[in-house]
Amino acid sequence: MSLRYRIEPKWDVTEFYHLDYFLTTHKDYDLVDKYISCGHEKNHMTLYNCQEPSYMPTFLNDYVKLKFHFLNNIAVAVNLFKPGKYLPVHTDPLSTYTKIYDVKIEKIVRYILMLEDSSPGQIIQIENDCFGKWQAGDCFGWRGPQPHAFYNFSMKDRYAIQVTGSVD
Repeated sequence: MSLRYRIEPKWDVTEFYHLDYFLTTHKDYDLVDKYISCGHEKNHMTLYNCQEPSYMPTFLNDYVKLKFHFLNNIAVAVNLFKPGKYLPVHTDPLSTYTKIYDVKIEKIVRYILMLEDSSPGQIIQIENDCFGKWQAGDCFGWRGPQPHAFYNFSMKDRYAIQVTGSVD
């Protein structure tokens, strides 16, 4: 089951165009190898990520984190998915977060806050729920161990804020 949330978009997406992104893939390398063995190409299963403590627009602390007041130990990152890139169905290991905050994975909640309206071909999947249409400010979430996936089969970059927190 996916979690839904919405906040009023009070940002300028151009603030995210020139962050210090780094290219990454899913950290479960065995899973990535399984997808490759089925015909997926490793260079398509990538995204760009910008994480704290790298520079982030100030409204992430002054606005976005405050909107997730129901979460503890909030950490944010910005995800950039280029056209033709995707992360197939996976679960997040969250090992760094569990160590830093001494919390079990079942208590971790992750939301993806969409920074722009969707473009046809941009898809998020959480377990068996697929979403291909959203507005800026829509949030899609899941509990730590839930499987999920992201696909950008559009012709446009997809920017989103990844919000990770824990619940009691």
